[in-house]
Amino acid sequence: MRVLVTGGLGVNGSWVVRRLVEQRHDVVILENRDDRSLLPDVADDVRVAVGDVANSGQVRSVFDEYQPDVVVHMAAIIGADRDPLAAVRVNIGGTAAICEAAAATGVARVVYTSSRAAYGALTGRHGHPDYVPVTEDHPRQPVGLYDVTKLSCEELGRWYARNRGIEFVSLRFATIFGPGKLQRHGGFSAYSSMIELPAAGEPVQLAHGGDQRDDAIYVVDIAEAVVAATLAPTPLPHDVYNVGTGRTVSLHELAEAVRDAVPGATIDIGPGLDPMGMGISYYGALDSTRAQVELGWKPQFTLGAAVKHYLTALDRLELLPARSPSPDSQEY
Repeated sequence: MRVLVTGGLGVNGSWVVRRLVEQRHDVVILENRDDRSLLPDVADDVRVAVGDVANSGQVRSVFDEYQPDVVVHMAAIIGADRDPLAAVRVNIGGTAAICEAAAATGVARVVYTSSRAAYGALTGRHGHPDYVPVTEDHPRQPVGLYDVTKLSCEELGRWYARNRGIEFVSLRFATIFGPGKLQRHGGFSAYSSMIELPAAGEPVQLAHGGDQRDDAIYVVDIAEAVVAATLAPTPLPHDVYNVGTGRTVSLHELAEAVRDAVPGATIDIGPGLDPMGMGISYYGALDSTRAQVELGWKPQFTLGAAVKHYLTALDRLELLPARSPSPDSQEY
């Protein structure tokens, strides 16, 4: 199968691409730059089309040239609040361009990587301290601009499904941690910082947040979910799936797992909640029963196993952090 992956050179996209290549699929990546530093092991096994995902003409040219069977749409601006116009153009406009090209060229399915941010703040029994997992039917009340763009893209995809005949499937991810996040996103991910900094021999200090619990899922598990949604028989029973572990871990628990794997790791975390200082309680757990039943997917990594795999991947792929954050990059 030929799969077009937008944002496929990003932190999360690279693991999706890697898994597709391992399964011997023909992978084409649409990116705004040809930087294969997160894919050194399969760099020669993929083709990269450099273009602007929000430019409908460029996108259509890529579809016409490569004729994908399925599209995985992961490209997005993460730091949406920093540049609202760019975020709307890339996140929403890019999704429209992808859907339009897919409909025009007969692509069977678009798998869209959404986020639990579509739910907005998780409060009451779904927030601290109970963290009752939310299902896909939970009310969607986006707060930040990134949240708004993710939900908007889900609804845009539904419009294309109703009116233009494509199948559009959204995956709402829990908090993802994985190799390369510190390099690409800077301090945006506390979870990745707590693994990558000790791996580089640097201390970790967080003033508060050690008691905060969250559904943190390892990037290899989310890659498997994306591949499962990509390859599943058509049509799927639903058009949106939660992708999480269904349980929460605290930063204190993550710190212990890192200390077990990195002897001498210095990690100092103060008590309290909201380690990222977002002021919005996105923290919580996702019920992924639907994905397990309909996609045949379930997370495989325990916290300890994920940390060990993460460290091995940093070494194998030579991704030990060189801190050059790029929070507005078009990747997921």
